[in-house]
Amino acid sequence: MSHLEERGYRALNVSLRTETFCLVGVAILSLYALLPVMGQQIAVETAPSFVCNLMDDRAAALGIGGADLGVSVVDGSKLWTIFGDTASTGPAAAGPGSRRLVGASSAIGSQLPINCSSYSWLTTSSGKFYQPLRSARKVGIDESTVPAGAITLNGTRYIYSMQVNHWGSNSEGTHAHGVLFKEQVNGTFAELTDWAMDQLFVNAAPLAAELPDGTPVIFLATTAQYRHSPVYLAYVVPSEIGDPAAYHYLTGYDENGSPLWSTDMAEAKPVPGFENVWVGELSFLYDAPLKSYLLMFKDFTSKMFVLYWSSTPYGPFAGPLTFSPCGTTSSRPGWMQSGWGTCYGGYMLPDSFGADGHHLYFDISVWDPYTTVLMTMTLTTPSTNGSTSQITSTSSDSISATETISGEQSYSTALILPLSIVILGCVIAVIAARKYVTGNRPQLPKST
Repeated sequence: MSHLEERGYRALNVSLRTETFCLVGVAILSLYALLPVMGQQIAVETAPSFVCNLMDDRAAALGIGGADLGVSVVDGSKLWTIFGDTASTGPAAAGPGSRRLVGASSAIGSQLPINCSSYSWLTTSSGKFYQPLRSARKVGIDESTVPAGAITLNGTRYIYSMQVNHWGSNSEGTHAHGVLFKEQVNGTFAELTDWAMDQLFVNAAPLAAELPDGTPVIFLATTAQYRHSPVYLAYVVPSEIGDPAAYHYLTGYDENGSPLWSTDMAEAKPVPGFENVWVGELSFLYDAPLKSYLLMFKDFTSKMFVLYWSSTPYGPFAGPLTFSPCGTTSSRPGWMQSGWGTCYGGYMLPDSFGADGHHLYFDISVWDPYTTVLMTMTLTTPSTNGSTSQITSTSSDSISATETISGEQSYSTALILPLSIVILGCVIAVIAARKYVTGNRPQLPKST
């Protein structure tokens, strides 16, 4: 091979490699742009509307003046909804936001789906309201022990709880740790294990599902410091639920989109897309008719409730749909009475989605007057309606909806700039490579 032919061969090789690398880069970015929309896409058809106040005369008859949260757990056809700190009907102590607490928890029972007229409060043999969880009320150790998430395994209920070391202000922050309780034969709940303060499991929402290889596990959407944490994902084999060393934590995804896990909590990474949220309570359920895993919480950075979804329990998640069930300072729903305010919580009710999977029931807590209400909203899919991702509830009769960029659209939009840069760079590189080939092509001798 002559020197000129060798130069031409090298130039051609450079050009082919440049074009190949560019094609691979564009293909990878395009795959990630499409990834979130491969599953079922969801939007909101009707804004949240009020169903009923769960703290009604039936609660007052038991001396309950209010309770918050409302974590639901199913056992067969029976639904338990477990509340947190439970206040008396009597006068409260002096000071704003004060409550005269008479219990660490309380609960109602109902058939599925819940019916506001037929649920009943769980009581003891003496006729007092039943407390699944109790608190020592010790500052620095256990100021409150409240439910965060629950699951039933082989007929036994397990409650993941937040045990508060110290209630703090918004600037100071609340410090708490996670505790797992197991139901006993006599109906009480005993502590099974716990985790360190401000680490994962401060709030935890369990969900039974399968790993990609078909192994049945319990997935948990979980957080660290209360209302100052992004969302993390973990899983544990059901038989090892009480062993903290048996939990695995999401660290990312491989090139095929499969989840990567570690048994070292220190290696846990926030779920992609949830790095910049601040989460308090959270709810994680499977909507079987829609074949979608739903994750709901209030984001304390935006002060909005959000809903994400995925075709798998380990993501990636699309969304969010954002909504404000309690309205805004300038537009309040009719059920929000004068003086009511500060909504939090947000727990979806399992197995209550309706035949088409479009009906979402959830409860939220209102700090003033310290009550928990049942809400509902209607979801839709592209086949039934257009995308609506931000809504504000104005009343149970009048609903306004504001269309914004949906979660999957915003995700893909975020990739347009890097994808455009890659394509432009590839075009420039290919042009330069081809010029290089042309400049180094061996010259044929002129015919005479």
